Amino acid sequence: MANLPEQKALSNEDLRKIRSMRPGTPIDLQITSVSTTKRVRSEFVGMDGTRCIIIRFPDESKWGSLRDFIFTDNNIVVRYILEDETGEIIAFKVKVTLILTKPSHLIFTTFPLAIQSHDLRSETRAQTRMMVSLFEAKGSREICSCLVRDISLKGCRISVERSVKSRPALKQNVLMSFKDAFGSEVLLSGTVMNAKSDEVVFYYGIKFESSEEEVGQLLQKVMLSTD
Repeated sequence: MANLPEQKALSNEDLRKIRSMRPGTPIDLQITSVSTTKRVRSEFVGMDGTRCIIIRFPDESKWGSLRDFIFTDNNIVVRYILEDETGEIIAFKVKVTLILTKPSHLIFTTFPLAIQSHDLRSETRAQTRMMVSLFEAKGSREICSCLVRDISLKGCRISVERSVKSRPALKQNVLMSFKDAFGSEVLLSGTVMNAKSDEVVFYYGIKFESSEEEVGQLLQKVMLSTD
């Protein structure tokens, strides 16, 4: 993951993954001195458009002196987990442009020219854009309509527009109403495990409580493949 390409046009999907970071997101920094390389932990502070990335300077009381590792014009490899959305480790290389000590100890870097990603999930997820209705498991009250972004035998990721007032809650038990290729309704039960958002939509990760056999039958009916 450290041998990142120096130049490559970022795709819209790449930019979305970078912009998914929120202030306070834990990050891993790979930093190199003349004689050695080390990994330290810090957190993402923010970004200024596509001009720079801002990172909190790692705690030297925990990681030791970093003067020989973090300095202007030195390269840093940044890694973070995009687990809530796509189950990926994202990595990119940036160059230190400025280090501030007051009012906060911060590192300013260039904006990445390229990213690499590695899927953390053991199961394959099929990418899709199916509209479904989400209901409370108890009472069957409709919560909202949503878009299924990807799906596997064990769970799925949905998105809900920010303009929608009623949305699912973390750890809520839900029913998802799918329409198969023949227009028949298929219901799957699940639990909302995580939530994240960007400027446009809210994303929710749902773990299926329905059996893998039931989910597999649905995938066949809507002509999706998890191979």
